Amino acid sequence: MIFYKNKKSHKKTSEKNLIFSIFANGIVSDKADLSAKPNECKNCFNLSIVDGVLKTGLGFSDIEVPSSEQDYEATHSVNFASKIDKICGIWLDRWYNPDINKFVYQLLMTDSANKIWGLPLIDEYNMIWLKTNKMTSEPTFQCAFRLNDEDTALFFSNGGMIRLSQNSEALYENVPAMISGVVHYDKFFGITNEDRNVLVYTSNLDLTSWQESESSVIEFLDNRGAFCKLVAFNDYVYLFRENGITKISIYTAKNDFSFTHLYCSTSKIYENSVCVCGDKVLFMTRDGLYAFNGNSVDKVAEEYDKLFQNLDNKNCSSACHKGKYYLATKCNFSDNLSVGCESSGEYVNNVLFEIDIDDFSLNFYRGVDIKGLLSIDNPILCKLCACFNNLHKQRIGQLEFNGKTFEDSNLKVWESFVTDLGHRAKRKKIKEIVLNTLYDCEVQISSDEETKTYIFLGSSKEQRLSVSVYGKNFQFSFKTGLADCEISKPMIVFDVVK
Repeated sequence: MIFYKNKKSHKKTSEKNLIFSIFANGIVSDKADLSAKPNECKNCFNLSIVDGVLKTGLGFSDIEVPSSEQDYEATHSVNFASKIDKICGIWLDRWYNPDINKFVYQLLMTDSANKIWGLPLIDEYNMIWLKTNKMTSEPTFQCAFRLNDEDTALFFSNGGMIRLSQNSEALYENVPAMISGVVHYDKFFGITNEDRNVLVYTSNLDLTSWQESESSVIEFLDNRGAFCKLVAFNDYVYLFRENGITKISIYTAKNDFSFTHLYCSTSKIYENSVCVCGDKVLFMTRDGLYAFNGNSVDKVAEEYDKLFQNLDNKNCSSACHKGKYYLATKCNFSDNLSVGCESSGEYVNNVLFEIDIDDFSLNFYRGVDIKGLLSIDNPILCKLCACFNNLHKQRIGQLEFNGKTFEDSNLKVWESFVTDLGHRAKRKKIKEIVLNTLYDCEVQISSDEETKTYIFLGSSKEQRLSVSVYGKNFQFSFKTGLADCEISKPMIVFDVVK
C-alpha cells in the first residue's frame, strides 16, 4: 500500500480572550466605530456602573409621606388623581409654627386650571386640599419669602402675584410677573416676563405693595442676549443671560453697583437648567453641560455632547440633591430604539441625568418624560421628586435605584462600538461567552455576516456558553428588560481564522 502526502492546506486559528473591563467607565463619545478599543462603550443607559459591574439603574416610585409625627418610617403613597387632573408644577413650602416650636412642611402643586393644591408632608388621611383658585394664568416664578414676620409662598404670573401663608391667601394684581428673583443685601432683584432685557430692583421688600415709582431698572446694551435667571451665589448676584453671565457686586449705598461680564457663550443657555450645587452653578447650553465656580466656566460630561446636538431644550428642568445635579432634558440617540416614553412619539423630555458635582461621574436614565424636578431635604423627607408630562401626569415620583418607572421595568442596554477585535480585515469566529449575572439577561453579537442573540438565566455562579458567530467586524450588546440587573466579569473568546 502506498501513502501519498496530503498537500491540502488547512486554516490555522489562534484563540484570544476579550474582557469587557470598560464597564467601569461608561460611554466614550470621542471615538468612532473601528477606531475605538474593542471593549469601549458606545451606548449605555438605565444602568449604574459600580466597580466594573453593570447594576440596577435609576427609576421612580410613587412618592410616600409619613402618616404620623411619631414615626417617619411608616409611610404611604398618595392618590393625586382623586383631586388633580394634571400636575403642572411642584414646590416645597414651609412655615414656622410657634405652638409646636418647629417648621411645618407641605407640597404645593398647580393643575391645568392654575389652581394651587397642598399636601402636608406628614399626612394621615391623604389630605390634598385646594389652597387657592385665584391664579388666572400659569405661574412664571415661585419662591419662599418672609413678609411681615410671616413665612409665605409667592406665585408670580401674568395675572398678578399670589401670596399664600399658613392661614390666608391674597392676589396682588399690581405686581409684575417675575420669571426669576433674589433678595440680596436688603434689595429684591427680579426679571419680568414683560421685558427680559432689563433688571428691576427695589429696596422695598414688601412685594405686596409694589410700586413702579419705588423700583429702578438696569439695562445692558451688549450682545449677551435676554435675561434668563438670577442666582445669589458666593456673596454676589449672578445674572444668567441667553449667551452669557454677568456678576453684580452690590455695595451699601442704595444704587451703588458694579458689573463684571464673566462669560460669553456662542450657544444658548437654557434658564431651567441653571442650578446652584454646592460650590458650583451647573447649566446646559445647546452644545452641552457646563460648571461655573463664580469666576470661570468649564465644560463637563463632554462624552454626552453628541446627544444634545440640534435640539431645543427650553423645557428642561433641574435640581440639586445631596451632592448630585439632576437634569431632565431631551436627547437624540439615533439608535432606532424606543425606550419608555419614546414609544408614544409624543414626549417633551426623555432623559434624566444624575451628575456627581465633585468628579462629574454620571448615571443615565432614559425613557422618562419629566416636567419638573424638586429636591426635598428636611427632617421629615429626603427625596429627589418629579412631576411628569403625558402618561404619568397625575403622579409625583420619588427617585430610587429600582430599575423601574413606576410599574414598568426600564430597558437596560450596554453596547460596544463596532470593532475588528484588533485583527483588521481578518475573519474571526466568536466561540464562547463567559459572564456572571444574577438576573436574566441577553447578549447580542452582530457582525458583518450575521446577528445572534443568546439568553443567560440568573445565577450566582460563572456561566460559560459556547457560541458560533463569524465575521470580520463585531458589535456586542448586553441587555435586559427586567427591573434588576447585575452583570460582571464578561469575557468573549474568539479565534482568528488565518
